[in-house]
Amino acid sequence: MTIAQVQYVCEIAKRGSMSRAAEQFYISQPALSEQIKALETELSCILFRRTPRGTELTEAGELFCRYAEPAVKAWQKLQQNSAELKDLQYRSIRIGFGVRARSNGLFEPVVSFFDGFPDVTFTVITDLNENFAEAIDSGRADIAISRLYADQMTGLSERVVVLPLMQEPQCILMSREDPLCQSSSLPFRILDGKTVLCGPVGSGDDSEMKTMCEKNNIRVHRVLRADDINAVMTLVQCKKGYALGPVSFADYFGVAAVPLEPDTQVALNLLCRKEDQNSPLITGLRKYLESSLTEKKNPQNRTQQKEGFISVDNIINPMIDFQ
Repeated sequence: MTIAQVQYVCEIAKRGSMSRAAEQFYISQPALSEQIKALETELSCILFRRTPRGTELTEAGELFCRYAEPAVKAWQKLQQNSAELKDLQYRSIRIGFGVRARSNGLFEPVVSFFDGFPDVTFTVITDLNENFAEAIDSGRADIAISRLYADQMTGLSERVVVLPLMQEPQCILMSREDPLCQSSSLPFRILDGKTVLCGPVGSGDDSEMKTMCEKNNIRVHRVLRADDINAVMTLVQCKKGYALGPVSFADYFGVAAVPLEPDTQVALNLLCRKEDQNSPLITGLRKYLESSLTEKKNPQNRTQQKEGFISVDNIINPMIDFQ
């Protein structure tokens, strides 16, 4: 016995017609008749009889409907509640917000987008060292706007979908007073023998710098790490070394950004769970962010933001080489 068969019986009894009940369920009358026959065989009784007035319940059919109607109402209520539960998952959202999303001016558009959802509350996660794909997979975040590093893409869960928003050049970041900032592009090998700046050991930032050094056979003079992007950029501003980052970091952090040679593009993505990717909220947010990024391609319309310096005393971990 299936809930569909139970619903069929109740609908036929209500309408007094097999054909009208079939129309209600958008199935053919022969298919509906087969379902009723199968149920009658399983129950070992006859539920309906044909009369000149139409299809009527037998005594067994009346008893069946007496028990079935509460079940059908409960099933309908459950379906309604299930729809509400699906909407409820968007009532409180945790958003991973990577630093590249900030440097591309997406914080304000995200806030503006959720102004259209007054019943939704959201929490922003800005941890520099957070693997947002992993956070979504584990349930620590619901969506994220961030760049994914190569090792994060390799270990990406099948439950997480990556929706590209834009591409931007990867650059060598340096002080605006550095003579190298006048270059139109620079090869990574220019960092041979120099001090490099990055995030903590094991972070995506740290892994990327280490991979690039090994790939280009570069031996850096010194590595300075900080667990806060503002601290890293403060070191760049103070001419303490060189870092890797997107071109959007230039205006945002007040540094010089010289594109890598050869050209290296890095994607900024919208991440979400696979089952949510076609939801109205995710598709709407993606379109809204893409529109915002298109508008910001005009430098005259770009909001120049710059976060204040943060003292790096006691949070810098100088090392002779990558550990």
